[in-house]
Amino acid sequence: MRTVQPVTPRAVLLGLALLPANAWWLIQIEYVRYSDTPTIPQVFFHCVAMLLALRAVNLLLERRRPAWALSPGELITVYAMLVIGSNIAGHDQLQILFTQIIYLRGQATPENQWEALIWPHVPGRLVVHGARTLDHVLKGHSTAYTAEHWHAFAPPLVAWGIVALVMAWTLYCLGALLRRQWENERLSYPLEEVPLALSDPDLTVMRRLPFWAGFALAAGAQLLNLASSITPAVPSINLGVRNFEFTSFPWQHMGTIPICFYPFALGLSFLLPTNLSFSCWFFFLLTRFERVVAAMFGYTSWDGFPYVNQQASGAFVGLGLLTLWTARHHLARTVACALGRRPAIDSGEPMSYRLAWVGFVAGAGALIGFTVSAGMAWGPALAHWVLLLSIILAVARVRAEVGLPSIELYQRGADDMLRRGAPGWLKPADLTVLTLFFWMHRTVRNYNLQHQMTNLRLANRSGVDLRSFGVPIALATIVGIPVAFWAMMHVCFDAGLQGAKFTGPAGWAFGMDAWQQLGRRLSTPQPFDRGVPWAYLFGAAMTGLLTALRQRFIWWPLHPAGWVVANSFALMRLWVPITVAWAIKSALLRYGGLRAYRAALPFFIGLVVGEFAAGLLRTLVDLAWGLHLPSGAGIGGL
Repeated sequence: MRTVQPVTPRAVLLGLALLPANAWWLIQIEYVRYSDTPTIPQVFFHCVAMLLALRAVNLLLERRRPAWALSPGELITVYAMLVIGSNIAGHDQLQILFTQIIYLRGQATPENQWEALIWPHVPGRLVVHGARTLDHVLKGHSTAYTAEHWHAFAPPLVAWGIVALVMAWTLYCLGALLRRQWENERLSYPLEEVPLALSDPDLTVMRRLPFWAGFALAAGAQLLNLASSITPAVPSINLGVRNFEFTSFPWQHMGTIPICFYPFALGLSFLLPTNLSFSCWFFFLLTRFERVVAAMFGYTSWDGFPYVNQQASGAFVGLGLLTLWTARHHLARTVACALGRRPAIDSGEPMSYRLAWVGFVAGAGALIGFTVSAGMAWGPALAHWVLLLSIILAVARVRAEVGLPSIELYQRGADDMLRRGAPGWLKPADLTVLTLFFWMHRTVRNYNLQHQMTNLRLANRSGVDLRSFGVPIALATIVGIPVAFWAMMHVCFDAGLQGAKFTGPAGWAFGMDAWQQLGRRLSTPQPFDRGVPWAYLFGAAMTGLLTALRQRFIWWPLHPAGWVVANSFALMRLWVPITVAWAIKSALLRYGGLRAYRAALPFFIGLVVGEFAAGLLRTLVDLAWGLHLPSGAGIGGL
């Protein structure tokens, strides 16, 4: 029987000690400079690189100070805490929120009429006030450490910090209820093979020559590009995203076709099951041709018929609801266990099912109550959270089952579904509160749940007691939220959100975009398109149909998750490495069998680790020498 180890205090303390430096680094690289975006992919490259560094230090300690060396479970604990802290402070969560609450009053002008259109519907405690403070944080050359500035920022940061904490808790409770069901369904969690390989005490993968060949190839390409950025005479290799477009009718309506050759994307895509990778690129091309055929019949509006974007939104919600339906019997057992109507079946789970149910219901109720207190009516508030939680669940399911290197549903989340599906139902106050939650809707990419679930999977595979593993997850969240806000204030009052040092797109993408869209909707209401709700239903129905076909016919080649992510911006950028990895893996399995696949696997993991290690080194060189490398020139821009 496998020995289960509790979480150790030293691993938790090490994880907590790394969080402030990690948050500062993220804000500098991802928010201010935008030279790289580590928290856009599903696997955060700096966390993998840090795990590699810890593993290297561990090898030295095992020889000289064995008692100081960290166990695999301790390495995974530190890694998990970095992932949780990075997700909170990252591109898709609090960075968006922080910018939003500054820009509403900081960028209001007579021309945009925000003061008349929007301000009356926003509770004062949820945004930053104070003309001097707003001027300082926008222009920079100031310091966050004054009573005036903290007095202006404290109310909204405390309010939203509590919301972020309740959100994380609610999702962790949901994950605790679903974890065993997903294990029973044998979800593969393919992306987790990378941190597991680095924490393996036997170094099974890292002892193989193909691993180091892949490592050297990927790291060498990135370091060559770094040298080229510093000295333009050095040649470079364009591995990043390049966009191609057709100019002739009707192919021009296929839209932009992105192509990239990131080694890490090829390596991570190789970990995907072949039926899933095939489904991803097949449905991506299908949606492109869907637009072409529609254009041939005169439907050329990008957001109109055949409503490809809205089909994708419906598919996400459909997958989330199907995930709950599939788990219905298991969830019924957890309810019976929580009520004491059947023997306990929650031993070894992250928490008791009673606590999980109480925590989830209380957390969901608190989130809905906050939304109503902010000004939204009960009906729209309830619909918003049902849709959002369904999408969050779908994203976590795609991460666990498909393992795409990145997931994205750009501005087509629950808020957009409510606005387009039932525009007459929403009053100005409802629309305003939806905009306040823009940080949860903008990209539909990195929520707490998928990282919580994958960290639980890593802990379980590493022999860590799941009940005690909740402690580092909780502490990383509780500490990570104020640390993230501190890092943003510390950096932004110096650099200035509109200063010359700030080269990232946060100003227009996070701060202005949401409020400008709301201003237009309030001044010019959006007309209702009858085809939109049908597109949502069609997208969800197709997910259900593909699920039924997959369950009924073993030979059925198309996976519903491929349909769900077909119109994702992330998949558009990754379809080439996914297709190449599918072709290589299919050929290896067909002609060489499982032995050939296992022989090749270290090479592809080496591609991932090599590029990730070079990526972290690249950012450290950028910060140390003040290079201010070109925006978006790194490896995370997916």
